[in-house]
Amino acid sequence: MEKNNESSSSCPMGETAQEKGFLHVPECYEVQPVDRPRFDSKIADIPIIDLEGMCDNPTRRRKVVEDIGFACRNSGFFQVINHGISQPILDGAISTATRFFDLPTAEKAKFMSNEVQKPVRYGTSIKDGLDKVQFWRVFLKQYANPLNDWILSWPNNPCDYR
Repeated sequence: MEKNNESSSSCPMGETAQEKGFLHVPECYEVQPVDRPRFDSKIADIPIIDLEGMCDNPTRRRKVVEDIGFACRNSGFFQVINHGISQPILDGAISTATRFFDLPTAEKAKFMSNEVQKPVRYGTSIKDGLDKVQFWRVFLKQYANPLNDWILSWPNNPCDYR
């Protein structure tokens, strides 16, 4: 937790929209229709990265790495398919992460920091009073590779998080 009980946003801890538990989207988060992006199938096209055969074929691996680089430079994001992670594992990870974000603010505050190099960091991207439209994002960033070097710094609540 940071000095003066501050979160990684410019709001005091416990004062952000997320922590107040609003049941509606506050007006400051609404993007006016004129400022919203227009649907364009070219823009909405999400790059797909297929990992099939990447481990067995150096040429295929090189192509996948190039595709990831291209997607990062041109879109900033991509969808991965054929990654080999089963749906029950993915569902469990989402469920555990959701339970972390549902914890009381005081529990999550243990990981609040403005230090971007911290191995585990909880925060928001809100800059109240600075941005014309605020983007509602809450995150938990953690180092994970190699796992044995970092797992003990991860949250231990919920109990199955690690």
